[in-house]
Amino acid sequence: MTQELFLENHGELIQNTLVKHNQVRAEEALLKGLKDKLQTNLVNAGLDRIVTDGFKILIVGETRNTGINLKAVEKAEPELYVRLLNDYLKVTQRKSYVKVEYLS
Repeated sequence: MTQELFLENHGELIQNTLVKHNQVRAEEALLKGLKDKLQTNLVNAGLDRIVTDGFKILIVGETRNTGINLKAVEKAEPELYVRLLNDYLKVTQRKSYVKVEYLS
């Protein structure tokens, strides 16, 4: 099937997907602002959690992840990089998905 034929047959689905995508992004931005304000107010009140029968609000503290920069190892120590990949290769499979974005 050609792209043109696909667009002709599924144009409404594509348009609905793009509209919903933008709505979700706008809602996510609004939610982030509300959560930031809530966190500020909780900190100012000296609280780090609120628990009721209906909901739980918790401030999760900052975390730091550390790891090895394999690109730097590959560049500086190519033989070590190959040996590490051979000995400790980890493959993570991810499910396919549709990515939607506006280009304008």
